[in-house]
Formats: sequence, structure tokens, C-alpha cells
Amino acid sequence: MPDTEKKSAAQSFAGNVMKYSVATYLGFVITGVALIVKGLLPSDVLGAPVTFMTYTATFMNIGILGLDQALLRFYHEPPAGAKPRQLFAACTRLSVVFMLALGVVCSLFFAQPLAAALGLSVAGPGIVPLLFVNAGLYMLVRYLNVLLRLENDLRAYTAETLWMQTCYNLVYLLPGFFTSNVTVLALAAILSFGVVVIAFGFKYRAAAFCALPAPMAAGVARTVVPYGIALAPAQILFSLSSGVCLSFVSNYRGDTAQGLFAFGYSLAQLVTAIQAGFSTYWGPYVYAHYRDQQERIARVHDVLNLLIFGFFCVLVMFEDVVFWIFANKRECLAIFPLLMLAVVFNILCEGTVYGNSIARKPWHDTIGIAIGAGSNFLLCSLLVPVWGLYGAALALAASNGLAFLYRTITGQIYYRTIPSFAKTVSGFLLAFAVTAIGTVLWRHFVLKFLLVGAILFVYCTLYRAQLLKLWQMGLGILRGYLKKK
Repeated sequence: MPDTEKKSAAQSFAGNVMKYSVATYLGFVITGVALIVKGLLPSDVLGAPVTFMTYTATFMNIGILGLDQALLRFYHEPPAGAKPRQLFAACTRLSVVFMLALGVVCSLFFAQPLAAALGLSVAGPGIVPLLFVNAGLYMLVRYLNVLLRLENDLRAYTAETLWMQTCYNLVYLLPGFFTSNVTVLALAAILSFGVVVIAFGFKYRAAAFCALPAPMAAGVARTVVPYGIALAPAQILFSLSSGVCLSFVSNYRGDTAQGLFAFGYSLAQLVTAIQAGFSTYWGPYVYAHYRDQQERIARVHDVLNLLIFGFFCVLVMFEDVVFWIFANKRECLAIFPLLMLAVVFNILCEGTVYGNSIARKPWHDTIGIAIGAGSNFLLCSLLVPVWGLYGAALALAASNGLAFLYRTITGQIYYRTIPSFAKTVSGFLLAFAVTAIGTVLWRHFVLKFLLVGAILFVYCTLYRAQLLKLWQMGLGILRGYLKKK
């Protein structure tokens, strides 16, 4: 391909990523407001509702049976002669039936021990049915979000994504300024998700209620259910990681420590700003082009590495500013680099593990995340009673690292996206150095700032070619925008 065509293709690719980034970038405004709210709320009020919402995501992933991932994987290749919307209807209906059955059984027979195990005993057993209602509504919102993405309805996708992020990150917190009652906070979450389901469910009811003959439904189920169930544990365990830490911190160190960890982990999610909109566009792109665009997919991996690690360094350099603003959460400063490293491991999987799903071997992702979840539980049980918040953060970072390592190794066996293993390993070693500096020198702003700045310079030198490409790509997008003006 001539250089001009390559440049045009790169700019077109970047433009598509930017279009799909709109919802996520706007969503970071919501996340920022939520962080301010979390910073203002007392720590002992914050912990329980954040734990409730964290386990909402966990139970949503249990009920959805991995079929949202099956919908993504098979949307362009629907089984049993189904049309794409019939595939959507089949996956949604199966998940709704399973979620309903699971919620009834757990609410009737296991509410008391479940509330205690989740670190929500302060709310009593009545919180469990509310948890399942919230998870069910979130599941429907998630399905609608996937459909809108796959149908390229960018305007509706943007609107629905912003509503979903508002529900998940912000609305449930607002009653915390007036009450510490977890049930009230849970009802606020349920009401907000319900509004989104009604608004967008009514608009896209034709997709949800489209005709689905029994033989076709059975044929679809035979393909998507095994795929989804093989992948479902990965989704469940992935969302469980931070919840396990919150539960251990609550049970061993109390509500205040639980609230501090919740705030620190929420703040660490700022690293995902670099990934904004990328995963939305990237997953469908990889599945559609993995046969003929491997070189581009590998280049994108390097660019993603540069952006994520670079932003990680910047956040560690300036983290003190945040905790000057929220002085009542300053105890989080010592664990913040570890929490960010845990998030970085999760984000980097976006560029390294597609080989497992391309090869239709999703159990490797399940095994990898199970290794992470199991090690997280074990490390929390050993470290949290002794080291409290620091132990929980260390457990989360180490377990996410193990999950990333296994999933990446297996993914690269089936489909290579890492062009240079030496460069990638060097980047990780630099990231570990940044984490160690931020954790050990958290009381010494100037020294920490200088050392991390030096590491950032080394990292940019290592990825100077990718940095130049990013600069050229940015200029190309800017020129295109100015020409339209």
C-alpha cells in the first residue's frame, strides 16, 4: 500500500476511534463529578453503597451468562440462519430468565449469609433482592448498549452510554448527602437504571420482541450458550476482584477504611481515560479484520502501551494535587500507585488477549481471570488483616498482574499482537519502578516527581517511533477538522 494510502487509512481509523470516544470522553465528566461527590462524602457513608454497586456489576455478569460477549462475537456471523436482531433477542431472553430464577432463589434462601459475605450486613438481608433487581436492570441496559454499538447508531449509543454511566457512577451517591441508609441509596440506583431501560427499551422494542421461532432459538442457543458459559466465569470473576477487596477491608478494618479504598480505586480508574472509546470500536474492528489487518493491530498495541503507561506516570507525578483537594482521603495516597497499576493490567488486556476469542478458546480467559480472582482472595485473607488498605491494594495489583500474564501468553499463542516482546517487558519494568517509587516515597512529592519524570522520559525514548506517529495522526485529524470548517 502506498504511503499516502497508509496515511489516509490511519487517519480514517483514528477518526472512527474518535467518533466512538465521544460518549466515553463525555462520560468522564460524569466520572469526575462522581469523584468529587465521593471526595465530599464521609468515608463511613461511602463504602457500603459503592460495594453495593460493585456487586451489582458482579451479579449482572452472573445473570448475563456471557451472552453479551457471544452477541459481540457472532453478530456478523449469526448461527442457525438467524438475523442479527434475532440473535440479540435470543441472548437477552435467555439472560432475563436466568437472572430471574437466580434472584428468587438467592433472595428466598441465602439472603442473610450473602449480605454478610458481601460486606453489606449493615443493610440487612433485604439488600439482596434489591441487589438482584438492580443487576437485572443493569443487564438490560448493557444489552441495549451492545446493540446500539453493533448497529452503528452513534447518537443513540452516546446518549445511552452517558445515561448508563450516570446511573452506575453518580445517581446512587446523591442521597448520601442526606442519609447513610444503604437501602435508600440502593433504591436510587434502581430507579435510575429503570428510567434508562424504559426509555431505550421502548424505542428499540422491535429488536427485543422480534419473532424468534423455536427451532431457530434452539439453534442459536446451541452455539451461543456454550460460548457464553465458557466465557461467563471470566466476566464474573473480573468484576468480583475489587468487590472482594472491599468486603475484606470492611470486615477487618471497618466502614471508614472501606470508604477510603472505594474512593482510591474509583480515582485510579482515571487511567482508563486513555482507553476512552477505544474498546468500543476496537473489539468489533478486530473481529472483522483480524485476517487481513494483523500489522495494524500490532501497531495499535504499541500506541496503546505508550498512552497508558505515559498517563500512568503523569498521574503518579501529580497525585498529591488530588489529595490536597480531598485532604480527608489523604490516606489513599500511599496505595494509589498500586491501585492504578491494577487498573493498567486490566486495560492492557484490550490489546493482548484477542487470540483466545478469535481461536474460539474463551476458557483461557476464564482460567486466567480465575487465577487472578483466586490469588486475590488468598492474598486479601493474608494481607488485609495485617496491612489493611495497603494489603488490599497489593493483593489487587498482584492478582490482576497474574491474570494479565496468563491471558496474554495464551492470547499471543493464537494471534500475535505484540510486535516486540522485549520492548513490552521493558515498559512493564519501568511501570513497576514507578509504582515502587510512588508507594515508598508517597510523603516526598518533589523527589517522587523528579524520579517518575525521569522514568517517563526513558519510556518516551523507548517508544519514540509511536510518539511520532501519534503526533502525525493528531495533526492529520486537526487538519481534517479545519478543512471541514
